[in-house]
Amino acid sequence: PSRGPSRPSRLQRLQRAASNATELRAIAQSTRAGFKRPSAWVLIFGWSLAACAGIVNSVAYGALGHFVSHATGSTTSIALGLEGYHNGRTDFERASDATGLLVSFLIGAFLCGLLIDKNQVHFGGKSLYGVALVGNACLLVTAVILQVLAEASTTAAFLCAIACGLQNAMCTSHFGAVVRTTHVTGTI
Repeated sequence: PSRGPSRPSRLQRLQRAASNATELRAIAQSTRAGFKRPSAWVLIFGWSLAACAGIVNSVAYGALGHFVSHATGSTTSIALGLEGYHNGRTDFERASDATGLLVSFLIGAFLCGLLIDKNQVHFGGKSLYGVALVGNACLLVTAVILQVLAEASTTAAFLCAIACGLQNAMCTSHFGAVVRTTHVTGTI
């Protein structure tokens, strides 16, 4: 009389588990081998730009009332504005500012695409990383001048967001996704 399929013995189960663990270790090791540690200059440059973006974001929030270095917060503010509209609140200033910040960040990334060609580094050639960095500085200086002389805080925040979008796209183009300079969560 047959009692159904036979169950593997304890020894067979242990052997299968050991074999699976060995396979998983091999897969993990080959995956780890595919990641290369960035060189020291990449890390130093990336950390420097991340510190600059953090300072820009902090100063923009303190002086202008807006976070400018990441699109996630702006997108959340847009969604909260839409939710407020759905519930009968009609305060659109927050949502319109957030939309402007998001569009400004995207404009900065677009400018990077115009300046830097096809994710390739060409020193002294087609790619204009230096122009992008100088443009970034000019945008930030113009934002300060607008805030100090004209008290145009929203426009100044938009210029800061353009600068952050430009820097983020420039570093992503140059380093790949290894270094994120305007938001830390992209690397965690």
